[in-house]
Amino acid sequence: MLNIKLLAAVEGLLFGVSMFFFMLDRNGGPEGLRSRQLYQKEARLYHGSQSEQIADIHEEYPDLIGYLTVDGTAIDYPVMRDRTDSDGSYFYLSHNFMGQTDLAGCPFIRQSASLDNDILEVFAHNNSNGTMFADLVRFEDEDFFNEHGLITFDTVQGLRTYEVIAVIDVEVPSDEFTFFGWSNFDSESREEEFLSQIYAASCVDDGGDLTTGRQYLLLVTCEYSHVNGRRAVIAVRKS
Repeated sequence: MLNIKLLAAVEGLLFGVSMFFFMLDRNGGPEGLRSRQLYQKEARLYHGSQSEQIADIHEEYPDLIGYLTVDGTAIDYPVMRDRTDSDGSYFYLSHNFMGQTDLAGCPFIRQSASLDNDILEVFAHNNSNGTMFADLVRFEDEDFFNEHGLITFDTVQGLRTYEVIAVIDVEVPSDEFTFFGWSNFDSESREEEFLSQIYAASCVDDGGDLTTGRQYLLLVTCEYSHVNGRRAVIAVRKS
């Protein structure tokens, strides 16, 4: 357990430093405008009927693992499998889904992650121009949380849907939430601990369903009220 916590702490710090420096050049200037245009025009060419097209798209962009859409937000992007793992130099923090240098980045999972994991983390920047995972902050509004909870993830393994159950803002590392970097629960009690932690830390939640034996999607980005903060919108798989 100590080694897992230490690894998560080091990885969290490196991830935060990487995201901070990539944010410096991306505060609404030409790069931000170019990023918005790219994803509004080019990325959307690969959206719509993804289940029928995703195999062909995957051939062109082999890192592609799916297409993520979050109801009520501007989050509507390809998701990539990163080319590095656990070293703080994630490729898709500074490249778009076509592999071109782009400081806006692109949503991604770790290289070692599996779509079958109990916990699947998807990372992206909290961009000041509103792109990538900036809109996750909207889930901290109770009315928005109650009205918009559907996440659609069209993956190379098929279409999945998730329901948002909590949103947390925490320092990394922290005893408040200790499951960043986890992939699978080693016991039912560990899953119960995970649920207890997210409901205790959540700004808003769905009432605290402690049902176990489920899969979870964590959409993770930076959060700036803490020195090394993370915002995570946590959803449970429904289909």
